Amino acid sequence: MIKKLFIKDFAIIRELNIPLKNGLTVITGETGAGKSILLKALGFALGAKSDKTYVRSGQDQSVVEVEVDKNTIYRRLLSKGGRARSFINDEPFVDIDYKSSVKVIADFHGQNEQQYILSPNTHIDFLDSYCKSKKLVEKIDFIFHNLAKTIELLSKAKDQQETASNQKELLKFQLNEINSISPQENEDLTLGREFKRLNHIDELISTIKNMNQSLTEHDHSIYRQLSSTLNDLVRLANYDKELDPFMDSIKQASVAIQDASVGLMQHIENIDNDPEQINIIEERLQAIEGLKRKYGGSIESIFSFKKDAENQLESLSGLDEKIKNLEEEKSLFVLQYQKLADELHIRRVEKAKLLSNKIEFEMAQLNMAGSTFEIKITTKHSTESLITFDEKGIFFGPKGYDNIEFFLSANPGESTKPLVKIASGGEVSRIMLAIKSILEKSDPVNTLIFDEIDSGISGQAAEKVALSLEALSKNKQVLCITHLPQIASKADHHIFINKKIIDNKTEVIASYLNEDEKLEAIAGLFSGEKITVESISTVKEFRNKARG
Repeated sequence: MIKKLFIKDFAIIRELNIPLKNGLTVITGETGAGKSILLKALGFALGAKSDKTYVRSGQDQSVVEVEVDKNTIYRRLLSKGGRARSFINDEPFVDIDYKSSVKVIADFHGQNEQQYILSPNTHIDFLDSYCKSKKLVEKIDFIFHNLAKTIELLSKAKDQQETASNQKELLKFQLNEINSISPQENEDLTLGREFKRLNHIDELISTIKNMNQSLTEHDHSIYRQLSSTLNDLVRLANYDKELDPFMDSIKQASVAIQDASVGLMQHIENIDNDPEQINIIEERLQAIEGLKRKYGGSIESIFSFKKDAENQLESLSGLDEKIKNLEEEKSLFVLQYQKLADELHIRRVEKAKLLSNKIEFEMAQLNMAGSTFEIKITTKHSTESLITFDEKGIFFGPKGYDNIEFFLSANPGESTKPLVKIASGGEVSRIMLAIKSILEKSDPVNTLIFDEIDSGISGQAAEKVALSLEALSKNKQVLCITHLPQIASKADHHIFINKKIIDNKTEVIASYLNEDEKLEAIAGLFSGEKITVESISTVKEFRNKARG
């Protein structure tokens, strides 16, 4: 249950800190006093949407928090820019996780919830809740989505298979072309250098021979000039020993010249001057360049293309096996879905009549005696469906193949018609209350919140609704905004909401009433006029009777 509600700067509420109690608590006050705003704030704290217009004028943000059992505090902040942030015990939570955590705290019933039951798509959820089919529906939902995914993958695989033959031939051709040439890493660079060398072989040989002549062979070669210079230095060194280092340098240079000359001649002797070799290299280079142009511009890109092509070919070659496996998966999911959906259908059929009878009984207690409530379970045929019912294909979805809709006859003797088309606001409120009364034992929610459940009812019907709310409050914490004295008289606790002007600003005041104040508030609900001693006395008798 909710132990405390704190609101700050939400709409016209400056600050409220309200402890909430067990049993039935009614909330009353004048029209526009802020009753619905209080519940709006509570709903926001429990994950509902809100917008920046609810941030109090002149403030940067609204703060709403609830404290529940085990001292857990759920807090939400709403900025004036419209951004909401959520916290549990001061730890920030993303909205989806926060809403998942708070959804079992409280169940709201107001105009929006009345619209909820007025949508046929939701009727299946009410029946399944009564059937206690949550786990079964979750299994069906899981299988349904896996089946849908498998069908999608199978369709894509079959589409690939249709074009696989041509694609496989192309890939095989491309791989064969690459493998027949089989370029090696950096081979284009290596061959390019060799091609350039061989293309200038004659120039290379003639130039080296000329160089050798200049180095050692001519009469005036560098070697001979160095020898002459060395002879002069040897002669002069007899007179000047400081010339010895220079003489050694020239000796070394002379030896180096000889070595270079011998090396150059050996190099040209070893050159393979086969004209055919340059043609072979040129052809190889052209083949590699052709591959580069087709497959990405470099040898590295050729390797990458080859790897991708091999993977694609392997994938396409395994399509038959893949399709076979997907077909088997699809068949398995269909069998699983069919079995569980049939089980769910049987359970729904068994429980629908029981729930209808219980709702009719509760409606009678809510001054709708003689009304007929019917839960119709139908299916829709589909000739191409994988799922069958009565040996015919039918449409199916994540909740099975049943279509559930509530039908109502509020007048004895009249045939039932779709609830969504004929129910009045007051009838819808009581039907919702009847359903909640039936489901409350299996409902994990401990707090029920009703925003003007009394809309469209009065007199004896109001008394019946009051009794139903009182019964609910024996096992649940019930909060209810009401304008009816019949409901207020049944309450264990009474919160009164009013507005005050403080420093030229409107503020909402919420306070629990004592017994005398409760009598005055209930008297005001009866007459709406000036409260007299006589009216208080009458209300006291009425309340004592209502409280047993």
